Amino acid sequence: MIIFPIKLYAINPLSKANDSINIGAELYKNICSNCHGNKAEGKDNGFFLSPSLKVFSKGYDEFLNILKHGYGRMPAWGGKGKLSKDQLNQLAAYLEYISSEEANWR
Repeated sequence: MIIFPIKLYAINPLSKANDSINIGAELYKNICSNCHGNKAEGKDNGFFLSPSLKVFSKGYDEFLNILKHGYGRMPAWGGKGKLSKDQLNQLAAYLEYISSEEANWR
């Protein structure tokens, strides 16, 4: 009998915590909204199109990786300075809260 290992996914420890979601909303507003829009639906300023974060499909681990190291035009930490582990999780909690059903936060 062959047993395949189950892939374990990291889960945000602050997911679904109301206080974290509220703090994450403020972090989003101050750090991310300039490029991704006030409602995280992406933004086209004529020079580039930023993606909608409501349909983020890369999972929680990749979200953390992108924030820490950047991705494409997005600089590491959104160009705003490092965030603590709690702040990263609060931001992720907010985005997970407002995301569509197509999003993947696992």
